[in-house]
Amino acid sequence: MKRPCLINVNKIRPTCALSIVVMLAILCHAEETQTSEQLAQINARANETVILLHGIGRGRASLWVLDTRLKQSGYETLNFPYAAQGCALEEIAQQLCEFIKDNVATDTYHLIAHSLGNLIIRLGFEAGYPEGLGRIVMLAPPNRPTELARALRDNPIYKWFTSESGWQFTSDEFYERLPVPEAPFGIIAGNRGQSVLLNEPNDGVITVDSTKLAGMSDWIVVPHAHTFIMNSRMVAELCVSFIETGRFHHDTGDANGQASNGGADVGDTKPRGE
Repeated sequence: MKRPCLINVNKIRPTCALSIVVMLAILCHAEETQTSEQLAQINARANETVILLHGIGRGRASLWVLDTRLKQSGYETLNFPYAAQGCALEEIAQQLCEFIKDNVATDTYHLIAHSLGNLIIRLGFEAGYPEGLGRIVMLAPPNRPTELARALRDNPIYKWFTSESGWQFTSDEFYERLPVPEAPFGIIAGNRGQSVLLNEPNDGVITVDSTKLAGMSDWIVVPHAHTFIMNSRMVAELCVSFIETGRFHHDTGDANGQASNGGADVGDTKPRGE
């Protein structure tokens, strides 16, 4: 039986022993430093709140995975409860501002919305956000009329599902009057779509190009579909990077692929000031 390779400490030269001690000390110090930095980062995040908005027709449970990951990263989180059926989007935006005023206990708060929840965020600038708004992350936002909505606008199921807001999703006039966020905002688009009703890169519901909005600080495309884009670990990491730095980490990737800027030159748009 082969003996295990053991070190005879009695035969280690003093200089060699000293080198080993120094190396171990450096490794231990690096580990302690990294841990301290991570703890400091988590403690800093505890002084910031992230408010989540689900898409219209969805519920707060749809953002549970993202909510959990943000909490694990150290952030305080709030999930804004609303139902679009029977309410005007402007009314919901006003409720959002009141919700923030009544529930946010930190000096700074950020907004993350999925899909049509981003329209409520934009309308919130008409209602007037309380002080302390930091950054905004838009997940698969329809920032212009969606081709799919136009194709389905006469469908009775679509009319029932979207209620009074359905016509707005197909109206150029509605989108033209939507405020552009007055805080730094980044956009995450998905490209795992379909070619039955949409003939250009899309996430299954909206086209990649229609997510763009003049004034965005950053824009990135991820290999995910519209409905569950918010459940991706990659997307959660991108949200954190933008909240912290105002930019996405474009080298972030996961098992399903690599994020990219889709060839877009964000510099062509005028970024919002920090």
